Amino acid sequence: MAKIIFSLKYVEEDEANDIRQLLMENEIEFYETTAGRWQISLAAIWIRNNEDFDKARALIEADQKERREAYQANMPDMRLLPSLWRQCRHNPVEFGFTLVAIVFVLGLTLWPFWLV
Repeated sequence: MAKIIFSLKYVEEDEANDIRQLLMENEIEFYETTAGRWQISLAAIWIRNNEDFDKARALIEADQKERREAYQANMPDMRLLPSLWRQCRHNPVEFGFTLVAIVFVLGLTLWPFWLV
């Protein structure tokens, strides 16, 4: 009986291609299902033989671990990202307009409840 091995929802095409290639290189039989026209079905990669499930799962987990480590190595230092206060000091006009827009939208949203 077939088992789902990898969900393709929110997966980039290059990552999905890497998983397909990984399974083909290790001679693991699989097939894919798509989400369909209205995106209500399950887009996934399925393993045909139950005997291959553990091997495929181990291969995919190793690949995901490599991807995670590569991503984390390329992430910027969180201290270099602008904080709210730094943004305010750097560009006070934009910050002021943003604050006014937020208050305006909240006011429009809550206006009907104040009239009651």
